[in-house]
Amino acid sequence: MANMPKDLATLRDPANIKKARLASSPYVLRKIFAADPTIKRLIEAGEKVVPLILDEIRNAEHLDEITLAAFAYIIENVKAEAAPQVLGALFRESVAKPGPFFVHFAAHAIRSALRLPIKPLEIAYSQAELIETQNMLR
Repeated sequence: MANMPKDLATLRDPANIKKARLASSPYVLRKIFAADPTIKRLIEAGEKVVPLILDEIRNAEHLDEITLAAFAYIIENVKAEAAPQVLGALFRESVAKPGPFFVHFAAHAIRSALRLPIKPLEIAYSQAELIETQNMLR
């Protein structure tokens, strides 16, 4: 059973996600997330984690890119339809100056929720696809 607040606090430091700092692409980071025990516990906790992640993201100004990507990955796997609401505002801000990870994970989750084409294996989106996703948000 997950201690969700404790597990979310653990994810605030990407060093706690084994090998995450070594990821060379969103695809590699996704594989790392899939194997991480903390992320697995949060996904298994189900929809109860969604409002906690929303609170974390609202205070995201000091969160690492990898941490934000992990939150987007969890949202996608727990309740993808919540992605536009939970990730939308931060995603909009990130599209102008995208980092290497969060914007792609958020786009993937949001596109899944909005039933837009996704890239299940690659998970890296072009600037045009990011803007398309941004434009679909209300």
